[in-house]
Amino acid sequence: MASHAAPKRILVGLGVAALACAALAGLGVSHRAAADIEGNSYVSETYGLRATLPRGWRITESSGYPRTLLWLSRSKPRVRIAVAVDPIATDCRAGATFCNRDPSSIAATLDAQLTAAGFARGALRHDSRTPTLEYRIGNAYLRHAVIVVGDHVVSVILAADSPADVAAMTRTFDRLVQSVRPTAPLQ
Repeated sequence: MASHAAPKRILVGLGVAALACAALAGLGVSHRAAADIEGNSYVSETYGLRATLPRGWRITESSGYPRTLLWLSRSKPRVRIAVAVDPIATDCRAGATFCNRDPSSIAATLDAQLTAAGFARGALRHDSRTPTLEYRIGNAYLRHAVIVVGDHVVSVILAADSPADVAAMTRTFDRLVQSVRPTAPLQ
């Protein structure tokens, strides 16, 4: 019975995190993202982004959560990664989480809102071009990176049952995060 509880906790924790990000970003009209997965490459023409996907992971394009593009999962250790995208609002007064292009400001705003929503805060690293937050909800441990690509914020969220499992996936997570880039040079 315990073997079924761990995957459920990860799914619930990651689902809650993805939904929290979507809700905090102020959901508008969502649409199905046109994208291609070929080998270990993911390309979304809709959002103008590409990423190199890790080998050995189950990869599923998402249609269940608004603006969640991909789910990646692995059984040893049991972890999941969600890749979601949200627009950067032109008006901060509209209550949007993402209303500027500064990754550190985006991470700080997201951190404050997740803390206010009841997530247990962990480390916040915003000293790089790709800020990373760590937090916990229930028994799920999460690492969340934010990347600005054009007019969108891409969230890469890793969920695991323990801090040790999160740490074991640091290199894979960092490679995925660093691979997220625009499909064409920004003008």
